[in-house]
Amino acid sequence: IFVFQKSKISTYDKMWAFMSSRRQSVLVKSNEEGIQRVLTSDYAFLMESTTIEFVTQRNCNLTQIGGLIDSKGYGVGTPMGSPYRDKITIAILQLQEEGKLHMMKEKWWRGNGCPEEESKEASALGVQNIGGIF
Repeated sequence: IFVFQKSKISTYDKMWAFMSSRRQSVLVKSNEEGIQRVLTSDYAFLMESTTIEFVTQRNCNLTQIGGLIDSKGYGVGTPMGSPYRDKITIAILQLQEEGKLHMMKEKWWRGNGCPEEESKEASALGVQNIGGIF
């Protein structure tokens, strides 16, 4: 939600205005609640991309529409001056260069394997596409 609240993009501003004016009927308290609403009603849920990939690999009744709305990275936090900082950084870079991070994601994100549909993922959504629903 923070992406929409603080955005300088007019489409995101409009989306936030719509969502905040209908908080009770639109916003949910957790990913689990959002997923349940998708499964049981006429509801679309915006979710962080890594989480939605994980969830859709395990629940064949869900699908991800489009690609990323924005792009975020992940990091590992350590205390200031930690002797582990450089070691962790080097280890992550090495895993990334060797393709092992991708292999681990494939191993742990892939669920039971939903049957492949001809077009499981709809075409990518851009800001203009999703803004139109608001």
